[in-house]
Amino acid sequence: MDQRLAELVEELTTSGEPRLEPARMKELKKICKSSDEHISHAYHLLMTRLNEEHAEMRFSAFQIVQELFTRSHQFRTLIISNFQEFLELTVGINHEQPLPPPREVAQKLRKAAIKSVQDWHEKYGEAYKKLSLGYRFLKQNKKVDFQDVHARTVAERRREEEKQKRLDNIYKEKAKRAEKEMEEMSQEIADTLTEMENCFRLLMPDPFDFTVNDTELEPNEQMTANEDRPASTSSFQMEVNQSYFGCMDDEQPCCSKDVLSVSQCVRTDKELDEKQEKSEQKELDGGTRSEVQSDVPALNDDDYLTFVRNHGLISHKYTLDLEISTDIKVHENEDNTAIINNVMDAHKLLRNKFWPSVQSWIQLFTRAGINDDRLRCAIDLKNKLETAMKKYKEMNISFKARKRKVVLVSLEL
Repeated sequence: MDQRLAELVEELTTSGEPRLEPARMKELKKICKSSDEHISHAYHLLMTRLNEEHAEMRFSAFQIVQELFTRSHQFRTLIISNFQEFLELTVGINHEQPLPPPREVAQKLRKAAIKSVQDWHEKYGEAYKKLSLGYRFLKQNKKVDFQDVHARTVAERRREEEKQKRLDNIYKEKAKRAEKEMEEMSQEIADTLTEMENCFRLLMPDPFDFTVNDTELEPNEQMTANEDRPASTSSFQMEVNQSYFGCMDDEQPCCSKDVLSVSQCVRTDKELDEKQEKSEQKELDGGTRSEVQSDVPALNDDDYLTFVRNHGLISHKYTLDLEISTDIKVHENEDNTAIINNVMDAHKLLRNKFWPSVQSWIQLFTRAGINDDRLRCAIDLKNKLETAMKKYKEMNISFKARKRKVVLVSLEL
C-alpha cells in the first residue's frame, strides 16, 4: 500500500498539469483514509516534493496538501508542527531561499499558499494555536498583505526593489556613455549629411537656384521710374496698345510674313510727346482727365479675337493639360560617377553606423528616464538621417555595373 501511495504522489506531482487528476487523487485519499500511518507516510512524501527545486512540482504537491489538510486532523497536526518550513517552501518567507522557477508558477504557488493560510486560520485558528501564530507571523513580521492580489512578501519586494535599483544604475551608466558618444559623433553626422545634400544638388539641381536678373530693373529703379512718369502716361499706353490691336489684319494668318511689325503700328515718340503736350495744355485750360481719355477708342471684341489668333492662342475657352512625371531617375555616367560614389559611401555610413547608433541612444535615454535636450537632440538626428536616406531612395540612381578587383599575391617559398 505504501508503494502505491508513493507512486500516486509521484504521478500527481510530475504530470505538469495545472490541476490534479481526479481519479488518482480519489485513490490517494482512499489510501490515506485507511490508517494514520498512511497519512504520516503521505506527509513525508509531500514534504519531499515541496523541497524540489521546481515550482510546478511544488505547486502540485501543495494542491495535494490542500485536499488532505481539510479532511484529516492527523495531517493538519503534522503540517502545523513544521509550519515554518512549510511556509518557507510555499510562501517564500526566507530571503535567502526564494521560490524556484518558473516565475509564473512560483507566483501562483505563493498566492494560493497565502490564501490557504488565511482560510485555515479563519476555520481552524482557534483549535490550532500554532496556526494562529504562523498567521500573525506572516502578517506582522513578514508584512504579508493578505488582501494583495500579487501576494508579495517583504523579502520579494526587497528583491524586486534591489533588482530595479541595479537596472536603473546600469541604464544611467549606459546613458552617460551614449551622451558622450553622441557628442563625439554629432559633428561627423552633420558633415556627412552636408556632403550628401551637396551631392544631391549636383546630381539634381534645383531650377529655382538659377535666376536671370539682366533684363529686370532693380526695385529702387522701378519705383523711381514709376514716380517720374506723368499721370497721363497710362492713357497713352492704352492708346498705343489699342493702336497695335487695330493695325492687325483680321484676314491674315498669324504665320503670314505680311503681318505688320510692332514698330509700324506704334506711334513714334515724337507723336506721343505732342499728344502728351496737348493733353497737358487742356488740363491747364480747365479740361478734365476724362475728356482726354474719352478720345481713346474702346477695345472691341474683334480686336481682342484678332490678338488672340495672331498669337496662336486660338481661343481663351481652350484649356491645355500637361502630364509631368514626378519620378526622378539619375543615370550614372562618366561625368557624375565620382559624385555617385560619394553619395553611396555616405549612405552606407548613415545606414550601417549612424542609424543604429542613434536608435541605441534614443532607447537608452528612454530607459534611463531622460527627457531633456539629450533625448530631443537624438530624435532630431534620427529625423535628419531618415530624411537623407529617404531622399537617397527617391533619387532612384541607376548604377553602372561594378567589377570587383581581385589581387592575387604569390607566395614565394
